[in-house]
Amino acid sequence: MGEPLENHSAKNTGSFMIEPLVSIIIPSFNYAHLIVETLESIIKQRYANWECIIVDDGSTDHTAVVVRQFIAAHPGYHIIFHPVKNGGTSAAKNTGIALSKGKYLQFLDADDLLSEDKLSIQADLAERFGAGLVFSKADYFVDDAAGRNIVQKYPEGFLAKETLKDFALFKRIIVNNVLTINSPLVEKKLIVAAGMFDPELKNNEDWMLWFKVALLHPHFIFDGDDRSAALIRLHGNSAINNKKNMFLGEVVVRTNIDAALSQLEVGHENTYLKRLNLDLLALHEVRSLQISKGLRYIFSSFAGNPLHGGGLLMKGMLRLGIRLYRNVR
Repeated sequence: MGEPLENHSAKNTGSFMIEPLVSIIIPSFNYAHLIVETLESIIKQRYANWECIIVDDGSTDHTAVVVRQFIAAHPGYHIIFHPVKNGGTSAAKNTGIALSKGKYLQFLDADDLLSEDKLSIQADLAERFGAGLVFSKADYFVDDAAGRNIVQKYPEGFLAKETLKDFALFKRIIVNNVLTINSPLVEKKLIVAAGMFDPELKNNEDWMLWFKVALLHPHFIFDGDDRSAALIRLHGNSAINNKKNMFLGEVVVRTNIDAALSQLEVGHENTYLKRLNLDLLALHEVRSLQISKGLRYIFSSFAGNPLHGGGLLMKGMLRLGIRLYRNVR
């Protein structure tokens, strides 16, 4: 848990309660200019029984001032402001988890928003179906002079829009991170059992966590309701815009996934998943800063199984060509 700054906590405790409690966890670093809109989206929830825990990760702007003002202006809501020394977003989220009292957790970045019906729709589904994780679609938006516009951040099919379980879930989540950080509502006990967020990961920490949750509970339910969409703001400081760090983070995550898969019982499906992950790791290494390591795996795969390795070799050469082309431009 992050180290608290003494005598700086602030909280309100609301009186309207409907089971089960949902804990909304917001890690924040220098988002004073956006966090008020984020908090406004929370108090507009049609679901009443929530608590909001804002873990300020050593902000140097006036986040503390605007959040305390918001808390004072909304005394009917259960909002906690908890400043800590800067330790990174994973540590901040883990602090929020440790402070939370809810059955379910809703993670929310300080620059993003919750749809008004998100908690009510997903908590209902989770309770009715005994689901450990319910997730929504994600809508990315930008604010400009013309107003707010929904934009296509990823190709169609990149993010999951269907219920996934067992082998199909593992295959999708190994190919890429199919969930955004704020699209799921997830049981706290699953997050804790999975070991929470890895504080050593500076990027893609949510991807690693969803994989670990899947190992414990391989059934992610898609709610299929536009009213519960995760609303993700795109701007210059968005974490997903830091491509270099995301690239390096993917290498670490895939290495960790390989280690986790190696601990599972050997079988046809697990062998396939392990090879799929290693293939994708090698291709990613070719695109990032570990070209020789990636190529060694690709050539070794081709030598051992030309039928499978031939396709991988072609993909590797294509990615290497793209990498070299970009370097000489």
